[in-house]
Amino acid sequence: MSLAAAPPRTAMLEARGISKHYAGVAALENVSLALEPGKIHALVGENGAGKSTLSKILSGFESADTGTILLDGEQVHPRNPTQAAGLGIAIVHQELSVIGSVSVADNVLVNAEPSRWGFLDRRALIEQAKTHLERVGLDIDPRRPASDLSIAEQQLVEIARILSLNARVVFFDEPTSSLPHDDSLRLLALLRDLRDQGTAVVLISHDLPEVLEYADTITVLRDGSHITTASAAEFTEESLIKQMIGRDIDALYHGHGHETVGAETQTPILSVENITAPGVLSASLHVSPGEILGIGGLVGSGRTELLAAIFGASRATGGIMTFDGKPHKPAHPHAALASGIALVPEDRKNQGLHLGMSISSNIELASLDDMSTGPWLRPRRGTRIVERFFKELRIKAASPSLPVGALSGGNQQKVALAKVLATKPRVLLLDEPTRGIDVGAKAEVHRLIRGLADEGIAIIMVSSVLPELLGAANRIVVMRGGRTVGELSRAEANEESVMKLAFQGAISDD
Repeated sequence: MSLAAAPPRTAMLEARGISKHYAGVAALENVSLALEPGKIHALVGENGAGKSTLSKILSGFESADTGTILLDGEQVHPRNPTQAAGLGIAIVHQELSVIGSVSVADNVLVNAEPSRWGFLDRRALIEQAKTHLERVGLDIDPRRPASDLSIAEQQLVEIARILSLNARVVFFDEPTSSLPHDDSLRLLALLRDLRDQGTAVVLISHDLPEVLEYADTITVLRDGSHITTASAAEFTEESLIKQMIGRDIDALYHGHGHETVGAETQTPILSVENITAPGVLSASLHVSPGEILGIGGLVGSGRTELLAAIFGASRATGGIMTFDGKPHKPAHPHAALASGIALVPEDRKNQGLHLGMSISSNIELASLDDMSTGPWLRPRRGTRIVERFFKELRIKAASPSLPVGALSGGNQQKVALAKVLATKPRVLLLDEPTRGIDVGAKAEVHRLIRGLADEGIAIIMVSSVLPELLGAANRIVVMRGGRTVGELSRAEANEESVMKLAFQGAISDD
C-alpha cells in the first residue's frame, strides 16, 4: 500500500511528498511516510535508496527541496538537529558521535548540563546521567571516560543521551552493523522497550532477518521512491528483496557457477606452487584466461594474505610463482600492476580509494602511464578512460567530478573496479568484492565480474559468502590455517563440501 495515498490517522510524525536532489541526482522523489507511536517501523532499501536522506530530513540534518512534515497533525520545520530534538525527534547515526575525551555523564547530558547558582552542578549531572543509563540497561560509572567504553556501550550512551531529551521519535541507522551478536540482541531488546513505552522507533537496517523479527511495519524505498508499506507479517525475506531490487532473488547469483567454455583446460596464465609468505604457510593454485577461481575458507585462513603475496603487497619467502610462463616475483604492487596483475582490496575505503578525491581522479590514478607521452600528461586520454568506465560500469553519479566519498557502497566498489581495469589487467584479484554493499549492488558487481571473465581476464575471487562463490566460480580452492587444503570443481562444489574442507582439521579431531 502507499502511505502517500492513505496515511494512518494515528500517525505521530508524517512526511508528505518529500523530494531532495543532490547535484542534479534525485535522492528522494515525492516520498511519504507515517510513523505511529508504540511501533517499530523499519525502513529498508539498497544503498542509495534514500533511507538515510529521509531520516536526516526528518531529524533536522538536511532540508527537503519540497514536501511537508507534520507532528501530531501540525506542520513543523526542523531546520537543524537542535530544533528537531526540541520537537522530540532524534537520530542515532551509524557513525557514533560519543566524545571520547570527556566523561560518560558529560556525553549523556551534553548541552543540557544541570546548573546551580549559574555553575555546573556536578553531583546532579552524575545522578541524572545514572538514571538515563539505567533506562538503557547500562550499569557503569558515569564518571568514566567515554573512550574506555566498547562500541556497544558507546551506542547505549548515545541512546541514553537521546532519551534525556524526551525524544518521542527515534531513528536508528544500522544500529547493529558493528556489534557482536549478543550486543545486537541487547540493543534490539531496548528498541522493543522503547516501543512499549510509546516511542515511535524507526529501524534502518540491511539485516533483513533482523527487520522481519523486530519490525511491526516495513517501508521499502528504491531509487529514492516509495515502493510499498505493509505489516512485517506480510513479507518474507525473498519478497522483501524482490521489492528492494525490483527482481527475484534468483537473479542475484545467476545460477550455479560461471560458464566459460574451455577456460579450465587452457594453459594457466598464473600458477602458484607451495608459496610461503606472511600469513601463508603453503599455498598452491592456478588460473586460466577467462576463468573465475574462487578461494574459500574461514576468516584468518590466509586468503587475503595469499592475494597480497601475488600482488607484491607482501614478499613471498618460498615457493614458485609464474605469470605468463615467466617467474613472477613482484617487489611491490607497482611491479605487479605493470606486469598485468591488479587487486581490488577488501578495505576499499582505506586501501582502494581516496574518498576525498573525485571519481575521475581515482580512476585515473593507477593508469597515469597510459595517459602520458614521455614527460607530458594527455588529459584527453584520461577523460576518455573515465567516460568509458563511467558508462560501462553504470556508475550512478551526476558527474565524474563528484568526490568518491559521496557515493553509495556499490558505486564506490564500481569506481574501485574501474581504477584497476584502467590498467588493462590480465589477472584480476578480488578480495571480498561485495562486502558492505546491498543486494542490488551485489547483482551488478556479479554481472561485471562475469563480463570481465567473458572478455578473457583471469579472475581470482576471495569471498566469505558461500552462495557467491558457488554462483560465480569455475573452481574453488579452499584454505585453512594458511594452507590450501583442497580444490573443488564446479560439479563437486556445494556448501557442505566447501565447509568440510574449511573445517577439516576440527572435524578430524573429533
